[in-house]
Amino acid sequence: MLIVEDNPLIGEKILKASKNIHPLKNIKLTATLKEAISFLEKNNVDIITLDLSLPDGNGIELLKWFKEKNNLPKVYVFSTSKELKRTCLRYGALGFFDKSTDFDNLIKTIETSDIDN
Repeated sequence: MLIVEDNPLIGEKILKASKNIHPLKNIKLTATLKEAISFLEKNNVDIITLDLSLPDGNGIELLKWFKEKNNLPKVYVFSTSKELKRTCLRYGALGFFDKSTDFDNLIKTIETSDIDN
C-alpha cells in the first residue's frame, strides 16, 4: 500500500489505521508526486490513497501516469477537492473520499479491498 499525502498528521493517521488492517504488511508514506512515482517505478502496490493537492503537482497526474502504463492499482482519492471527483473517477480512481467527513469510510474501504500484500 502507498499513501500519498503531504499533510504529515493526516498521512500518519492513515498509516496508523492501515497498519491495524490484518492483510496490510508493506505500507509506504510519501508526501510528493516525485516520491510516489520514484517508489512506484521500483515497487508494485495493490492500494493507493491519494491526496490531490501536493507540493509538486496534482494527484490526478499520478492517475494519468498509471493509465499510460496500463497498470492501475486500487486508487482511493482522499481530498477536499470535491469538484475533481468526476475527473478522478474517469482516470480510474475506485473511490473518492472527503477529508473532512470520510476518514472512517476510507479505512473501511481499504479493509474490505481484495489485496495481495
